[in-house]
Amino acid sequence: GFTPMCKEVEPRAVMVMLNELFTRFDALLDVFGVRKVETIGDAYFVAVGAPRRVASSHALSVIGFAKAMLSAARHVSMPTDGQPVQIRIGIHTGPALSGLLGRRMPRFCLFGGAVATAARMESTGVPGAVHISEATYRLL
Repeated sequence: GFTPMCKEVEPRAVMVMLNELFTRFDALLDVFGVRKVETIGDAYFVAVGAPRRVASSHALSVIGFAKAMLSAARHVSMPTDGQPVQIRIGIHTGPALSGLLGRRMPRFCLFGGAVATAARMESTGVPGAVHISEATYRLL
């Protein structure tokens, strides 16, 4: 409901809501050992094992983070109707290439089929739930 909401409320209200939501997510990063890669609009993208591989189960870390995100989102209200924010989460496990891009405001980016699959998992998921790929399911 993000795009329709943006048509109904002032941009400042959208920014305030996203800032509250993303600030709550940011507070959870170190708890679960995940790295925030970027935010684009209403998308919040994280990874585990980038830029360095991790010895622990990254699938367990990211699932724990995802569940905490769902809980955090329930404490943030939509500016349109005051109802709790409902988010969709998509998770996939696989190889990706990472690196810094650009010289002005360089950005850490991830590329590869695994990134695209995770995005598809999110876009085809349902609000208030975590949608995981078979690869992630096998690891769990």
